[in-house]
Amino acid sequence: MNLTDSKTWIGLQHSQFSSKWSNGDEVTFSALTGSCGPKPDCAAMKTDASWESLQCGTEKRNFMCYEQDQTDLTFSYHLITENKTWYEAQSYCRKIYTDLVSIRDQEQNEAVKIAGMKSSDSFWIGLLRDDWEWADGGRSAYRNWGDSQPRSSTLSNCTQLNVNGKWQNVPCNNTLFAALCYNAFLHVSEDRMNWENALYYCKKDNRAGLLHIHTESDHNEVKNELRRRGISGTLWVGLGQSQLFGFWFWSDGSDLSSWTNWVGGQVPQLPLSQHCGAIDTEQDFKWLDKNCRYAFRVLCSVK
Repeated sequence: MNLTDSKTWIGLQHSQFSSKWSNGDEVTFSALTGSCGPKPDCAAMKTDASWESLQCGTEKRNFMCYEQDQTDLTFSYHLITENKTWYEAQSYCRKIYTDLVSIRDQEQNEAVKIAGMKSSDSFWIGLLRDDWEWADGGRSAYRNWGDSQPRSSTLSNCTQLNVNGKWQNVPCNNTLFAALCYNAFLHVSEDRMNWENALYYCKKDNRAGLLHIHTESDHNEVKNELRRRGISGTLWVGLGQSQLFGFWFWSDGSDLSSWTNWVGGQVPQLPLSQHCGAIDTEQDFKWLDKNCRYAFRVLCSVK
């Protein structure tokens, strides 16, 4: 398919206003002050460690990138003393480091404040608030809007990719030459639920059951796909444990293969183990046992 002379659908659609971190982390902490307006805005940290809302595409500020060490998963912060829009800063951080910084708690907020003391004004952090979402449930905050986009229109609720690579919001009933599709092998729930409800959820619609990960190749596919979509946190998969005999199994009744990926390399054992399995993106997507009544987002296979 030749896309150089056509306009193409992509999977970004209009939704309710929500906040998201540039790297896809769930928003669990905020130091925003003041009120947010009706337009997309982004957060900048002030000298007192509180955050202010600024227009992402017009305001220019210094910005804070972070870099994650893939060996020990530690972070380092990098204040860039160049004035850029939030979108330009995001692109710079992703090219040179890992991403714009995300902040999970007050302690990290103070650490970022200290790292940014040389900034003469407030500086961008990775928080974006807008009313657009990805059709596959991904939390990626990547945006590539064209000039004066997105337009404020109650009818223009879908997104097209223009020939210059920029995005434009248009009515969803427009007829375009093409759509950019990809073959998704997993579904990520938007809602959180316990493991038993996850079993039923993953059997509905085009879903083929809770996700099973049998090989290192499967693991790498899942890890890469979740990173691409910006999905983070603890996620239910199809791991269960016999409460009588203690062995672990996949939810379709199959045994675990010789390849496993437990945190610490140790299989959780009775009587101390919890009886349902999840993966944790913060621990390199390794498996861990969790109380089956806990509520997490769910990974399902797709038919």
